[in-house]
Amino acid sequence: MAIRKKPKTEFGLELLQFCARYGITYKQVAEDAGVKHSTLVECTTGRCAGHELIPKVRQYMEDYEARTGANA
Repeated sequence: MAIRKKPKTEFGLELLQFCARYGITYKQVAEDAGVKHSTLVECTTGRCAGHELIPKVRQYMEDYEARTGANA
């Protein structure tokens, strides 16, 4: 298995799984959650704190799952 230069954080893996499950992009998540795409990407690798961004994105993910159904 390849070693990542910028390994994902726990939040990064959570977001990666969410996007894969529902077939949406980080750009779409950022736009719908009202956050900057570049900051979202940096938070997934631990390059910025994300103390304001992560709760917004997690709330968006919960709302999205509630709208579409958890078994998509």
